[in-house]
Amino acid sequence: MVLNEERQTILAAKRLHLSQPAISVMLKKLREQFNDPLFIRDKNQLEPTIRCQQLLETLPPILDKLDSLYIDNKDWDISALSDDITLLFSPPMMSTLAAPLVNTLTALAPNVTVECYHWGFDAIRDLELKTKCWGFSYLPMETNNTILQKDIGIDKFVVVMRKDHPIKAFQLENMFDYPICVNIIYGDVNSSRSEKIIKMLNLNKHINVRTSDISMMLSMISTTDYLGIISENNISHLKDNYRFEELPQQLTEEATQRAFSLFTHQRNRIDPMTQWLFQQAQAIMGQAIMEKSK
Repeated sequence: MVLNEERQTILAAKRLHLSQPAISVMLKKLREQFNDPLFIRDKNQLEPTIRCQQLLETLPPILDKLDSLYIDNKDWDISALSDDITLLFSPPMMSTLAAPLVNTLTALAPNVTVECYHWGFDAIRDLELKTKCWGFSYLPMETNNTILQKDIGIDKFVVVMRKDHPIKAFQLENMFDYPICVNIIYGDVNSSRSEKIIKMLNLNKHINVRTSDISMMLSMISTTDYLGIISENNISHLKDNYRFEELPQQLTEEATQRAFSLFTHQRNRIDPMTQWLFQQAQAIMGQAIMEKSK
């Protein structure tokens, strides 16, 4: 898995605190066991074979099952917790995920104090330094080998505007007639994908505002001709006051969908709270999608 993420044996060795020859020996053994090259060199990086991709898809649930062998939830009582817990959320998730998750947590564990704030530039440092700290954000995310990542699902982004916005035909060129506001996602190695695609297509349009504050974006949208790009999970509690449209097809799936994950320090890998937060996040985001479709 690490070799697939790094695509170079020297980088994989550094991340796993091994020598490069050790990685090469391990890869040779795996190739013999699976009777497949697994990775093929393409210029300066390794590319997974079809067989390797199939194996990679099966590994996450297997690793989760291995983790469960070390987790003893029988004696874990969430109501008995009394720790201070820090939860970090990417700004677009504050209303859709943070609010219901924190509400459920504090209801079940009334003696817990939750410190909740935006996933910012120091998020990875906070996850490393704070003992009881978990975060939720979008991928791809630049982390390191001390951080555990548990993939939760896919979020989709849509365009939001005031109900009586003058835009009619919803094509990319029509969008460009109006000012545009996007979310800042801190720590993202490819921040603002819609903006990136617009530049790649050599389209003569710039983003007017980047903000981490959804409430600021909505305030601007409600009183002006601004168009905003936000998570579709906001639709269920905003649909009566705003109008929503799919992003134009020219922006492709890469710009309209984002995978998101739970992050914490490896020391919390078998902490029952890690699995509880993961399961709650899956349930909340799944419920938001169901309500949106109604």
